[in-house]
Amino acid sequence: MDVHGIDLGSSQIFQDWFLEQLEDSIPPEKIVEALEALGTTEAYIRALIVSYWRTTPQMERLIKHGLSMSDVVANETAKGFAVYRRSIKILQEGGPQMHVRVAEMRGALDFALDRLSKLPMSDLVMEAQIGIYIPLSVLALNEQDFDQAIRFASQALFIAEEMNAAVSTARARAILISCHSTAGHVETTAALVQDDRKKGFRYSWRYTELVLANSLYILGNYVEAESILTSLAERTDGAYQVRAHSMMQRNAALWGIGGLTGEVPPTALGEEPFGWITEAMRALMMATATPREGKEAEERAAHFATALHICEQSDDDGLRIYQWQHVFARWVRATAYLGRGEFSSAAGVLERLDALPDEMFDVRVLSLGAGLELALSWAAPEDFSVAKFESKLRKVFAEAEKIRYASAPGLAKLLQRWHPTAAAYLALMPDPITACAFAVRNVMKVGQQNLVFDDVTLPPVYACDLVLRALDFDLRRDFSFIQSDLGGSRRKKKDLLQQVGEVTLWRQPVSAVRIAYGLLSHRNDVYHFRARSVLATYGIRPTTTAIYPMMGTLEAVERATRDLLEGNLTPKGLTRKMLEAQ
Repeated sequence: MDVHGIDLGSSQIFQDWFLEQLEDSIPPEKIVEALEALGTTEAYIRALIVSYWRTTPQMERLIKHGLSMSDVVANETAKGFAVYRRSIKILQEGGPQMHVRVAEMRGALDFALDRLSKLPMSDLVMEAQIGIYIPLSVLALNEQDFDQAIRFASQALFIAEEMNAAVSTARARAILISCHSTAGHVETTAALVQDDRKKGFRYSWRYTELVLANSLYILGNYVEAESILTSLAERTDGAYQVRAHSMMQRNAALWGIGGLTGEVPPTALGEEPFGWITEAMRALMMATATPREGKEAEERAAHFATALHICEQSDDDGLRIYQWQHVFARWVRATAYLGRGEFSSAAGVLERLDALPDEMFDVRVLSLGAGLELALSWAAPEDFSVAKFESKLRKVFAEAEKIRYASAPGLAKLLQRWHPTAAAYLALMPDPITACAFAVRNVMKVGQQNLVFDDVTLPPVYACDLVLRALDFDLRRDFSFIQSDLGGSRRKKKDLLQQVGEVTLWRQPVSAVRIAYGLLSHRNDVYHFRARSVLATYGIRPTTTAIYPMMGTLEAVERATRDLLEGNLTPKGLTRKMLEAQ
């Protein structure tokens, strides 16, 4: 390794040479030793930069030495590295003194930029400026000032690209990716990381792979996100491997297909706490694995109560950096209340949701799905109109179709997993959401024969029970269908259980009456015609001569539904009759 013939004043030449040494498996600490041996200020600055890039054993000593030097470039380069490390520590620790400490360091960095601006411009001066803009960006992130953070990171990237300096460019790009990711700009984040993957050298590539996977999850692209994390876990070890597995576990739980068992990894220093998200989703998965029937209904309600308790403990103050978690917690609470039949409480949670961030597609779809499910219920407040939530969900899926990295089919699967009634409505309404087409399988076909999920034939009396439960009638018993079909109905009850990934799901059939009610709540003939078509296709109630204690209630449901179809009853009138029948 010959350092004597390298132009240390040229960042492009020096950084290309440095990367060649790494390709030749030269240890970074040996490069630092060789540069220090030259004994010049220029060589010292290069040694300091290399030591910082690769966290060599000499780094602490070199930073302290640089802070004591009279040379402005050496002094401010060392200061930039020192402040960056302190800013990360502040971000990790938080606390009431954070804002004071941020202000102190920002003042030191502003002074550094002022000193550097008075020097003749050179590559080393420009590298020192990059080293100041990057910690300024991190400090702005600490303050939730995302626009300023992005401006500082962008300026650092601009300077690095002007020098055509490979390592400095990669480092500044990684910081810019971090800023957009923290700000919730998932589309931009995904585009930046995909571009970064094409580069010859990547700085903090493990971190940017995590960021890309997280963005793809949010955009509904579960398959690609999972592939990225699986590859990362195979190629790395230690903290990044743990983070990859933790993110896979958390999102498998969010999508309701896994993460139900196994230890939840502890939160690493400086990371946002995510373990509670997995725990909350585990409670929801256990609830939806439990039949909504008899004694098991109480167990189901208890699991929903656990999810509520976890979110009430973990919901934060809604700062922008935590906004995804904030919206997620409210969605879980609304879904748990809906699952427990506590519709007024669900409405109270959903009413308090702030404007949903446009790019947070996953929690946006889920929150709006919970709202549509509530709007389709008899207990919905007047301002929870089906049309409003339908319109907002149309907008989400239309946007997802236009975004390169988003997956409308993925978002539809997520919606159908937790809000099957909402997904079925979107599949059957006029000009339906194409991605939701598969959700029509959830709608029961009832009459002389009763079929659901394409492959489950239901005994008539059990089908009667399922129709009433799908319409929110509280049937706290199992005996109604046992009288007419002792063994068959119990077997059919088991047939409603399905394995979804690693998780068991008790599938809840959807009544066409619910869909028709939503369609008829529109003042639009096209929707009314579709309601008639849906009821003609799927039916209102099973036809049976068997003894069924609630047959009078089912007949009342049919009469009220037909009155609504014929215009003899308003949607509000149907709602009143349904509530009276309960």
